[in-house]
Amino acid sequence: MAGAIATALLTGISLIGATPALAEDGQQPSVDNQTYETDQAVLTAMEKWAPLNSAESVMGYPKGLDRDKAGNVKAVTLADVKKTYAPEQAITDAKNAAQQYAGNDKNAEPLRESARKLADGWPDGSKSASSDIRQNTKDDVVPSGGQTAEQYCGMVNKDPQHPAYGQTAPCVFVGKLDEKYPVRAGTGGLAGEGKLTYKVEASVTDEKSTTEGWSAGGKITPKLGSGDKGGEVGGEASFAYSYTATSLNRVTDTLATSVEINVPKDRKGYLEGRANGAYYTGYIVLRDIDGNHQETVVAIPARVYVQAPNTTSPITWFKRLTPA
Repeated sequence: MAGAIATALLTGISLIGATPALAEDGQQPSVDNQTYETDQAVLTAMEKWAPLNSAESVMGYPKGLDRDKAGNVKAVTLADVKKTYAPEQAITDAKNAAQQYAGNDKNAEPLRESARKLADGWPDGSKSASSDIRQNTKDDVVPSGGQTAEQYCGMVNKDPQHPAYGQTAPCVFVGKLDEKYPVRAGTGGLAGEGKLTYKVEASVTDEKSTTEGWSAGGKITPKLGSGDKGGEVGGEASFAYSYTATSLNRVTDTLATSVEINVPKDRKGYLEGRANGAYYTGYIVLRDIDGNHQETVVAIPARVYVQAPNTTSPITWFKRLTPA
């Protein structure tokens, strides 16, 4: 780690690994008892289960970055993001989100101070920070220390004797609504008259530390099986999520429950699981300071899945019918 960061940012800072924790006691899964024949009808219903905002912010490095099946971050380009969201506006929005977070006394004071640094800079810094707009998600090395954005944003001061104890690097994601309620699980269908029975649930690995950095989010694994048998849909069905900067809710495990679909003779029936959130496209914005006290605000294009702020359920299951 660069000496400049250790001195100017957070003396006593260290990199920490994510320590997942199990969610609280399980709840009944969200299952819509109606049957739906169009995607639009499903999306309309989802607005009741998990209403979304047109823009969101996530404090820290976003857990829910869009990734491929191998777990690699998908690179979003500046050219693509600029079509709907200018980086200069995103930097302004990031500072406003940080100010809002800092002004909420329900948040831990060390993290509120970290947010103030993103909005206003360091007491001994240059104040008039220069802007550094990156070309894509993987163009993310921080100027002063050679760390990636994930490493930088994951730093936290863990020295109880230091006045900056509990503070972390100033980072926030800001994005605009892109893809609502992505499909995260599904079954093969039954064509013709009959009844389908499934068992559904979802497990949640939730990161919610407020003493060792930003509350980042976690991972959701939908599970379903035919008849009385449970079982995971497959490793690729698991997905990471981020919490909004203003959310007070946390998603929890869901208990197993049975779902039945009565399929008419002229229809094909199947079960579909929709994530209770959306992808937002925007920028990871971080504030950096070097050994000469010069500050830089970096904006990195990114696409992030964000949990809907007003629901504690990770996924909603829908009974679907289509022409046979």
